[in-house]
Amino acid sequence: MKINKKKFIYLISPNKITKDFYKNLKLVLETKKVSFFQLRLKKYSLNQKILIGKKIKKICIDYKIKFIVNDDPWLTRKLNADGC
Repeated sequence: MKINKKKFIYLISPNKITKDFYKNLKLVLETKKVSFFQLRLKKYSLNQKILIGKKIKKICIDYKIKFIVNDDPWLTRKLNADGC
């Protein structure tokens, strides 16, 4: 009996989001090997997390990637993320 195990990549944001991050994220997601992206920002204000999260969520939608927020159910709901 053959068991089909689907493999996936779970990508986690770096601690610092630079200007080039969004372009590089798109390049990685174009490979179609990433299934999940987790927003994990510890040293940003809530407003900064919302702005960054909205940009990343749009990219995730464009590439059909699940968007997850780390440790913050309120932000998860605010961004309408796929999970927390």
